[in-house]
Amino acid sequence: MVLVVTFAYGCGGQPAVDHGGSLVSEEGRIAFTRFTRFTQRKPESEVYTINVDGSGERRLTDSPGLDGYPTWSPDGERIAFSSDRDGNWELYVMNADGSGQRRLTTTPEDEAVPAWSPDGEKIAYVTDVIDNPTIYVMNADGSDHRRLVDGNWPSWSPDGERLAYTDFSVGEERLAVMNADGSQQRRVPSSLARRLTGTAAAYEAAYSPDGKRFAYVAAPGTNNEEIYVMNVDGSHRTRLTDIPSYDHWPPTWSPDSTRIAFTSDGTKDNAEIYVVNSNGSGLTKLTDNPAYDAFPAWRPRVK
Repeated sequence: MVLVVTFAYGCGGQPAVDHGGSLVSEEGRIAFTRFTRFTQRKPESEVYTINVDGSGERRLTDSPGLDGYPTWSPDGERIAFSSDRDGNWELYVMNADGSGQRRLTTTPEDEAVPAWSPDGEKIAYVTDVIDNPTIYVMNADGSDHRRLVDGNWPSWSPDGERLAYTDFSVGEERLAVMNADGSQQRRVPSSLARRLTGTAAAYEAAYSPDGKRFAYVAAPGTNNEEIYVMNVDGSHRTRLTDIPSYDHWPPTWSPDSTRIAFTSDGTKDNAEIYVVNSNGSGLTKLTDNPAYDAFPAWRPRVK
């Protein structure tokens, strides 16, 4: 259960709800993790999807233990996710309606935080999230695993040539970018990070689908994290949120790069999924229930 503590604490449960709505044709659908039970001995979470207007909620997984960290294939037909259902954390894949679940990895390590490449050929992921997070990449069928770098929260550039990630090598979380093969690792210097974020610590960067901006997380104060955006060259930093407590767990962009979904603990210390316009307007609470909802992933545009 080594990765349990990477999921935030929550309690309570809620049955799956189905308000209708298409699973395949809609781009406005978000996958996320819901903690249906959180106890020391028997935590449980499942992968859900929901429309961006809050309707059409569906539970996709239903297994003992923890399922989470969903990520969409670029054609929007499949979801990769992590699960400890077979004894340790491995990567799985399923159809967008939850059918056809199958295991991709079989290793003694714990694997989580999958990120599907834009061409659908690769999946980046993280091992040992708690003590020594390390980013790997493999073929989408689970073959040919290759280590890239020590770090967490990989995010592919839209052209598939680079990965943004969170670097921990200097003792604090720092934004970094590397080539997709792990070469030319470039960490944002602390002096630049302070100018961009107001603090040297900034993390969980996500490329916008148009490739022009990053959404990321920074902590402007104690016990507080907020969502920011900036251009990929570091210009035009904008703070999007001003919610007490933590707004985090990689922001995810809408396919047209106009909106961002994220997790917020809010004023009640109970995580929910929120959506906000990329200029900071139109903040909307997408989920609202006693369970703990986190790790949103926006379905990509289907070509």
